[in-house]
Amino acid sequence: MSMNNDMLEAYLFEMHSLLEQLDDLVLAAEEAHTFSQDDVNEIFRIMHTIKGSSAMMEFNSLMTIAHRIEDLFFVIREKTMDAISEELKPEMFDLIFQSIDFFREEIEKVETNQPLSTSIDTFLDKINSFSAKISGEAVDDEPERKRHPPQPPRRPPKRPRSPARNFRTASTSSLTRAWAWRICGR
Repeated sequence: MSMNNDMLEAYLFEMHSLLEQLDDLVLAAEEAHTFSQDDVNEIFRIMHTIKGSSAMMEFNSLMTIAHRIEDLFFVIREKTMDAISEELKPEMFDLIFQSIDFFREEIEKVETNQPLSTSIDTFLDKINSFSAKISGEAVDDEPERKRHPPQPPRRPPKRPRSPARNFRTASTSSLTRAWAWRICGR
């Protein structure tokens, strides 16, 4: 197996594990009709990991949605669950379940060598609208993408890295650790 296949295999394993964990967490929270502070922190961490791993694999649709959900849970983390009224909780749970479904559909596309979704604007608008509701911001009828068109992610120029440096940075996720292990032979 080449290094790219090893990285992809590690990425897919990590994604399946994270989505299973996320699904269990959200189902339990929905039954309790709220997220505990630990749940909020864990969802934030999961989204941060999905965002970073997807960015490394250049799966932009996955990275973008994970980033927006991470931002949403940053607000919830800062304001606590008190920021979400009882009327908004069903919408919040629905949004999180839609996110999980989106991630699973995209991962299935990766596994079957199909192109990833490029039209995610409607879903992004839904996430942004919900974030605005709980942030106390005015919800504008004009979608954010029209006011501020999405920019492609900026990449720093590639420069060679020493295997030792790659291994030191490997603690961020299991995907990164697998990659460093493959490069460094550890």
